[in-house]
Amino acid sequence: MTTPTSTRWLPIREAVRARLAGALTDLAAVVQDREAFDNLAATQYPAVGVFFGDRAGEERPQWVANRRDHEYAIEVWVAVRNLASAQAAEDELFAWVEAVEDALRGDPTLGGLVRNLAGGLVARGVAREDNF
Repeated sequence: MTTPTSTRWLPIREAVRARLAGALTDLAAVVQDREAFDNLAATQYPAVGVFFGDRAGEERPQWVANRRDHEYAIEVWVAVRNLASAQAAEDELFAWVEAVEDALRGDPTLGGLVRNLAGGLVARGVAREDNF
């Protein structure tokens, strides 16, 4: 017998992706594959990537309640491109991060799919592109 693999996290990622795509209509791309996100063309910015974190599906046993709680780490990456200045690019990035947070805060249970959705800014990175 092969080792069983849980697929209950798939609808959660899809719900996050669908929520962002529906709420943030000015996005040029919403992708769910890291490689595709890394290879987006400049014409596809602003973009959001929805990926699974390292702890996807981590189980927390609840001995008092007869249920198993699972924690899913979903990473949402935002990429922007602004040729005006570094400050303009950073301002645009944070505006999109706030828009992502607001979109997810608008439906914290993802339509009843999860009981609790918590999130926040974990890391920020800047990459300078020499070739425009």
